[in-house]
Amino acid sequence: MVSDFLDAPRVVERLRCGPAGAYVDDFAAWLAAAGYKRTAARGLIRGLERLAHWLSRKGLDLGKLESDAIVRYHKYLASIGRRKHRCGKQTEDVTSSRRFLRFLRERKETPVCQEHSDGAESSWVVEFREWMLRHRGVRPSTLAAYTRVVEDLIDTLGETSEAYRAADIRAFVLKQMRGHGISKAQQVVTSTRMFLRFLAATKKVAESLVSSVPKIAGWKLSSVPRFLPAADIDQMLAACDDRTDTALRDRAIILLASRLGLRAGDIAALTFGDVDWQEGCMRVSGKSRREVWLPIPQDVGEAILAYLEHERPRIPEEYLFLKAVAPQGAIASYLVSSVVRRAMDRAGIENAPSHGAHVLRHSAATAMLREGATLHQIGSVLRHQSIETTYHYAKVDLDLLRMVVSPWPQLTEVTPC
Repeated sequence: MVSDFLDAPRVVERLRCGPAGAYVDDFAAWLAAAGYKRTAARGLIRGLERLAHWLSRKGLDLGKLESDAIVRYHKYLASIGRRKHRCGKQTEDVTSSRRFLRFLRERKETPVCQEHSDGAESSWVVEFREWMLRHRGVRPSTLAAYTRVVEDLIDTLGETSEAYRAADIRAFVLKQMRGHGISKAQQVVTSTRMFLRFLAATKKVAESLVSSVPKIAGWKLSSVPRFLPAADIDQMLAACDDRTDTALRDRAIILLASRLGLRAGDIAALTFGDVDWQEGCMRVSGKSRREVWLPIPQDVGEAILAYLEHERPRIPEEYLFLKAVAPQGAIASYLVSSVVRRAMDRAGIENAPSHGAHVLRHSAATAMLREGATLHQIGSVLRHQSIETTYHYAKVDLDLLRMVVSPWPQLTEVTPC
């Protein structure tokens, strides 16, 4: 009931008598069942009221809401400066519209034209996602990264073929790369190039436009692995105490990344069916989609069990790790990196080489190498497709590298002929 979140009787009466009146109480109950707290749910209910009034002015039915109407509503919010806060976070109006569309779909009152967390994609984005899944077979996490860049590109250039010119595309790519490293720059370039290939394949733009995307120079295995020493990882684990409501979950995630070298996406994708407690092993499917069974160390298994018994929300969800805030459900890979970053901050680790979850994967490989494991053994645990990728970790013994490196030749005066 909406009265559970709003105290003022006049506000409750206004909502029930307004354009959203037929749905507001059910929507409030849906938010409560999803685990939303009072303040957050109140903001989403008020956002629903503003959405309903906008739809009413446009002559649209709230109960038959579709993605196209949500896209138009978001463009309207952007035009009045209410789509994002100054910090870049989306406003309650945007979140409320997406949550209400999901609410309607669960009640089967509106067709599901495309399953996506945002629930509000432009037509080109929908076609691009379907094309990538059908013809490229990309993983959902990879497609999500592509989609973020594509949405920014569409916001910049629009959805008309005439707007896509080589100079404008290069300007967009250079703007997106500004202030970021090589990895982010390559992601922008790859996402833009794949989107242009889709447009060319569907006859929306000329095929020659694909070559307008600039290339990013990069040298494979040119850097030294970035890792944390064992003492820092122990500090991070010690920092996962009762100061947070997710201490047990965070500890299990850090152990999985630092002991088994799992990627953030691997951890987020773990399900109950991936863990064999009888055999003490865990099934992991990484980038190559090859299933590998890895042994579960004692401390990792104890940490997972402690989280399942004492902290995990009691909801019917197959995924192992869940969000602690509404809407409760499976965590995303970026949240795994957020867990690592917050643990570093609590542990007081300064000058860390990286603040994401991948630094723990490097740390796991480095620890195995220093304990005597061969590169082939490390490659098997990390699930590298090529041993050349594992060669990257041969650089961690800097003292040995100093012994074998060739000295810089001394310049001598050469007598001309």
